[in-house]
Amino acid sequence: MIKYRSEIAINRPVDQVFRFVTDVQKYSQWTDMGETRLVSDGPLGVGSKMQTVIKMGPLKVNMTFEVTEYEVNRRMSFIGTSAGPLEWDATFTVEPKDASTTHMTSSGELRLKGLWRLAEPLMAGEVKSGEAKELERLKNLLETTA
Repeated sequence: MIKYRSEIAINRPVDQVFRFVTDVQKYSQWTDMGETRLVSDGPLGVGSKMQTVIKMGPLKVNMTFEVTEYEVNRRMSFIGTSAGPLEWDATFTVEPKDASTTHMTSSGELRLKGLWRLAEPLMAGEVKSGEAKELERLKNLLETTA
């Protein structure tokens, strides 16, 4: 199991950050998720499902995520499963530092299945640095547009 936690301050109000972070069609702009789409009916919320392709080095893993927690302008958590070697639980949390700055945390746990578990120690550093880089990309996107 690989646990990670990354934090960053974004010079945008909480509602703008939360709205962007929960727009699954924009994930490819700041995460390693491509082709992400909502596959359940209605607006994003607890029970919503999305499908995506995670790029991890040479691997591309098709995943389905289900939202398990959704609190507007505060937090979104989801559980991801795949037919392949990967399971992923993740949480995005946003908190106001002041009226125009948001403190964001991305945390989670990644689990590899089968023989892939042997690669967890080798992948841990890459996962942790990758998650931190995603928050940097998000910060840059939000602070240079709007």
